[in-house]
Amino acid sequence: MTDTGVEVIPLLHNVYSQQRVVEVAKVVYGLGFKVFVVTKAVGSAAQAGVPEAQKLALKLDRAFIYLPDLPDAIEVLKPDKVLLVLPRKYAPMPVSEAVKGASGKVMVVFGGAEPGLTKRELELGIAVHPDGIEEDVGATGLAAISLYLLRTLVGAQRARTEVGYRAPGAP
Repeated sequence: MTDTGVEVIPLLHNVYSQQRVVEVAKVVYGLGFKVFVVTKAVGSAAQAGVPEAQKLALKLDRAFIYLPDLPDAIEVLKPDKVLLVLPRKYAPMPVSEAVKGASGKVMVVFGGAEPGLTKRELELGIAVHPDGIEEDVGATGLAAISLYLLRTLVGAQRARTEVGYRAPGAP
């Protein structure tokens, strides 16, 4: 999504489940995002999930990118900001705070397997949690809720930057 000068790039990392790849792809494309990236898919995720997600992308005229590992995705796609989405108990910053005033490419990373992301991977970006979610809702839940929030937040930023916008209560 690029309406505000913010391009959100959803990325699913370290995934073993074919079903998880396909479910997250459906969430990504269903919410209107144009690109979905998967890194470090293993087993059935690599053998069946990645091809199925690619097929879905082609049917919907969207982009699907598969890369070997998270650092490769960062190197190739060159995001301006990397957000690592985790349950609240592991990430003190809410998504809304992390994207305030953001511009350019924002890569949003979801761990595809338990426990999620390694300590080394957490050093590659900013750990965030979806606003309003108190407990762990699983990888697909985190992706769906966070991407919906981001879509809403990016839309709100666009509205604030449109000509003629006035903040509530402004003269």
